[in-house]
Amino acid sequence: MDRRSFLSRSALAGALPAASPREQSLVEAFDAMEIVDSHEHLLPEEARVAQHTDFFTLAGHYAMNDVTSAGLPAESLARINSPETPLAERWRLFEPYWNHARFTGYGQALRTAIQDIYDFPVISGQTLPAINAAIQARNKPGLYRYVMKERAKIRFAVVDDNYNAAPAKLDPEFFRVARKFDRFIAPGGASGVRAAEKLTDVSIVSLSGLKQAAEKSFQQSLEVGMVAVKSTLAYSRELRYHEVSEADASRDFDALLRGERKAPAGFRAFTDRPFRQLEDHMFHHVMKLAEAHGLPVQIHTGLTAGNGGWLTNSNPTHLTNLFYLFPKVRFDLFHIGYPYQGELSVLGKLFPNVFVDFCWVHVISPAVACRTLHDYLETIPVNKIFAFGGDYRFPELTYAHAKMARRNVARVLAEKVQEGFCTEKEALEIGALLLRDNAGRFFEAR
Repeated sequence: MDRRSFLSRSALAGALPAASPREQSLVEAFDAMEIVDSHEHLLPEEARVAQHTDFFTLAGHYAMNDVTSAGLPAESLARINSPETPLAERWRLFEPYWNHARFTGYGQALRTAIQDIYDFPVISGQTLPAINAAIQARNKPGLYRYVMKERAKIRFAVVDDNYNAAPAKLDPEFFRVARKFDRFIAPGGASGVRAAEKLTDVSIVSLSGLKQAAEKSFQQSLEVGMVAVKSTLAYSRELRYHEVSEADASRDFDALLRGERKAPAGFRAFTDRPFRQLEDHMFHHVMKLAEAHGLPVQIHTGLTAGNGGWLTNSNPTHLTNLFYLFPKVRFDLFHIGYPYQGELSVLGKLFPNVFVDFCWVHVISPAVACRTLHDYLETIPVNKIFAFGGDYRFPELTYAHAKMARRNVARVLAEKVQEGFCTEKEALEIGALLLRDNAGRFFEAR
C-alpha cells in the first residue's frame, strides 16, 4: 500500500482511542442522554437547505484553517472555494495539505461527520463525488431534526445569530438566541453610526443617541427571546474595559463622527484603538443593560478563529474589573480561554459569577480538552463548568463535536473513577451536570 492509500484508508485511525469497559459504559450513558449546546453559529434550516452545500463547504468551517496553516496557498484556496472549479481540480489542490491537517481536532470532526452522517469512512478523490451527492441528497427540510435531534440528541443550542443584523425569532424547538451589541460598542466610524441608526430607527448625533439605539436593540432582542448577551470584541481589541467618564466617551464619539482620527490599517488595528474610551464606556453600558434584565454575558476569550489574530488581546484576566463591578452578572467565558486555560481556572475558582465554557475546545484539541477538564474538576465547583458548545455553522459538524465531547467527558470521568476521585454513580451525575444540567439551568433561568 503506498503512502497516499494508507493515509486515505486510515482516515479515522486514532481519532477516538480505544475505550476501557468503564469508559465505554459512560460513553453509552452519555450517548443516550440529551445534552445542552452552549454556543453555535447555525443558520436556520430554511437558509441552510436553500444554499449549495458540498464537502468543501463543510471543510470551510475550521478544517480549512488548518489546511491553510499546513501551507495551502491563497490562490489555491480561492480555486477550491469556487464552484466553477472542476471537482477533481479542487481535490488535487486540497489533498496534499489535507493529508497533514486531517489529524487535528478540526480534521477529526470533519472526518467523523462524513463517516457517521454520510457513511463514508474514507475521504479521497475517488469517494468525493459520492460524498457530495450524499450531502446534496440530505440537504432538504428535516436535516436539522435528523442531525441535531435524532443523532446528536441536543435539547437546545444557544445560537449567536450574527447573520441577522436585526433581532429575529428562531425556532425554539432547536435554538435559544444570544445577541451581540458590539456594533454599538465599537461602531468604527461614521458609517457604523449610520448603520446603527438604520437598524434601530434612532437618530444618533451624540453619545446619548448611541446609548438609546443600543437600548432599543436590546429591547427588540428581548422580545425575540434573547437568553444571553454575546461579545466577540476579542477579535479586534484587548478585552480590558476601563471605567471611562461620560465626558471622555463623548469627546471620543464626537471625534469619531467628525472623522478626526484615522483608524490604523492591518495588524496595527489590534492594538491602536483611536476611540477606545468610547468603546470602554459603551461596553460598561451594555453590561448595565444585562445586569438590569438578569441576562448572562458570553465573552469570547482565547484563540480566535481563522489564520492570524492578536492572541494576547483575548487573555480572560483582562476582564477582572468587570467581575467586581458587575457581581450580579453571570459571565460565561468561552473556549476555556485557550491557551490561557490556567488563568481561567483561577477566575472560575475566585469569582462566583464566572463560569467556564468548553465550547469549541474539543475540536481545537481533544487532548487539551481532556487535560483541562481533569484540572477544572479539581479546581472549580462542578456546577460552573459547561462541557459542550459546537461553535459550528453546519449541524453535521455540531454532531461530530458533540460525539467528541461526550467521549472526552467519559474518558476523563472514567480516569477519575480509577483514581478514586469519585464513584461510578458520581461520574454519571457529574457528566449530566457538565453536558446538560449546568447549561440548561444557566440559559433557562431568567
